[in-house]
Amino acid sequence: MLLWEKEIKSNYEKKLKVKDGEISQLQKELNSTKINAFLKNNKNKKVLKKNNTNNNIIIKIQENKGELYKQIIEEFEKMEKEINKLEIEIKELKEELMKYKINFNSPALIGLNNVGATCFMNSTLQCLSQTKKLANYFLNEKNKEKIINNNIAIKNNNDLQLSPVYLELIQKLWDRNGAKSFSPNEFMSTIEKMNPLFKTGQAGDAKDFIIFILEQLHKELKMPVNFNNNVNSGPLNQYDKNNAFNNFFNDFKKDCSIISDLFFGFNETVNECLNCKSIYNSNLLNNPLCYNYGIFNVLIFPLEEVKNMKNSLMQYNNNFQAADEVSLVDCFIYNQKSELFTGENRNYCNICKQLFDSNFTSKIYISPNILILQ
Repeated sequence: MLLWEKEIKSNYEKKLKVKDGEISQLQKELNSTKINAFLKNNKNKKVLKKNNTNNNIIIKIQENKGELYKQIIEEFEKMEKEINKLEIEIKELKEELMKYKINFNSPALIGLNNVGATCFMNSTLQCLSQTKKLANYFLNEKNKEKIINNNIAIKNNNDLQLSPVYLELIQKLWDRNGAKSFSPNEFMSTIEKMNPLFKTGQAGDAKDFIIFILEQLHKELKMPVNFNNNVNSGPLNQYDKNNAFNNFFNDFKKDCSIISDLFFGFNETVNECLNCKSIYNSNLLNNPLCYNYGIFNVLIFPLEEVKNMKNSLMQYNNNFQAADEVSLVDCFIYNQKSELFTGENRNYCNICKQLFDSNFTSKIYISPNILILQ
């Protein structure tokens, strides 16, 4: 589940659980009342043994008395009303919870007209529009106030805000009764004022554009998120993998948004001092690996470099495809390869207290829910 949904949905789920528990208890009491009503109305004398979680209750049946039976019926009707009331409350809670979901039975078919050389922008916006969880967030009426009056002051940016303009854009793109296409003039005008790289009439880079959009929306919509699985990480120790990640994650969740939930992943860089490694092999050091964690939302694959790496590896491994082809698997192997830092590129080691050669590896530790590749 996404971080921004945890507090919202968990509150509803807790309420539903309580209501379900109340109904369950009332149903037990109601069943007991039905049995008693039937037996109390019986003129014959009997003994009923009824199992209870704590003990066996022996009920002695006496001759039916009108006043007693009337009281049982009143109790029965009272509990039935309580159950009906609880069932209505549960239905309302479930309906409230369903408001956080938008129906995507079919895609929106609203186009964006070119405003100069803006095909890079239009294609990116259509991709984001068809990202269901992101569109769901902006189309949800419950989030409207938070989007329009977001957390960031924007005072250093001429009081410009992207979130409300993006909200209006998404609403138009998902208006099934609207025009078949429209020109995103207001959105483009706002973008142009916020970032001079994207001027009307000039071609731009789709990758740069989507990174700017996501980072700006994240800045405006981010807020602290608290949930139950908090980890007390203690003082930072980069030579302890769990400790290093927990420290990083505790800082990360202080500023979360729908953007970070969907598009942010965590990478892990491992730096291994070759001098420490030799000490480690002598059992004088617990761990020669230094762990660092960061955030990413785009992976860039330089295809020529991937091809060169593949040609080198083909000399030792026949599992790769032909050298003139580059697969997505090849790209991920390239992205997570180790590098030797030596000479002028040597790293400072906190244990050795000087510069030493090291092996440096970058890996995807947790992938984003939506990963952007270039």
